[in-house]
Amino acid sequence: MKYKNYIFDLYGTLADIETDEQEMKLWKKMAKLYACYGAYYKPKKLKKIFFYMDREERKILKDKIGCKYPEIKLEKVFIRLLKEYPDARIPENEAVWAEFMANAFRALSRKYIELFPNTLETLDKLREKGCKVYMLSNAQAIFTRPEIKLLELDKHMDKIFISSDYGVMKPDPMFMQCLIETEKIDVTESVMIGNEIRSDIKVADSCGMDAILLNTGGYNKHEIRKDAEDYGITRKFNVISEIKQLLDE
Repeated sequence: MKYKNYIFDLYGTLADIETDEQEMKLWKKMAKLYACYGAYYKPKKLKKIFFYMDREERKILKDKIGCKYPEIKLEKVFIRLLKEYPDARIPENEAVWAEFMANAFRALSRKYIELFPNTLETLDKLREKGCKVYMLSNAQAIFTRPEIKLLELDKHMDKIFISSDYGVMKPDPMFMQCLIETEKIDVTESVMIGNEIRSDIKVADSCGMDAILLNTGGYNKHEIRKDAEDYGITRKFNVISEIKQLLDE
């Protein structure tokens, strides 16, 4: 194989997913859950405050750690929504409650999730050939780890890195450096595979690492070239349409 280390994005790369966090049906159900604890939000108000707190928490974290692309733990927002509502009933175990609310939020907003064809077979064959296989995902660990287990991807990875665990997300090179330093990998022997130029290809480019665009979005050559220019990609990268093409290297 051309590389010793294969670093994969998750959503849109290994797994196909559709979520809708704007849908009012979601916020009506979340409002009912909050009402069980004495926080009587109107659905539209709950949605508005949720996204405001999300932005606020990201700014706080950005100022604290000095990164360009901060990633919060979304549990903080769910807890704030309860605590900052007058006379709401605060659960004894806040962490367990926040985990439940985060997973309820995800389950209610998720339309479907499924692996792309040949995903597990390709990961296994890469490992059989002596390669290390990693995941570097912009995601919320609180509900992404259960989804990873649901898809059984955890059994096919050497290590998984999720942005909310590190406080930073792609394309910030700080996130990739967490993997590089923890696993002591050589960037010249490694490749990043993902479906987004602005995050996956960009983070590899910033770290001097090769990259492969897995074009699950069906972008044409002009669109890919324009995105690469817009996001300041300086290194050349390959484009493939199916994950199993990695085995042809």
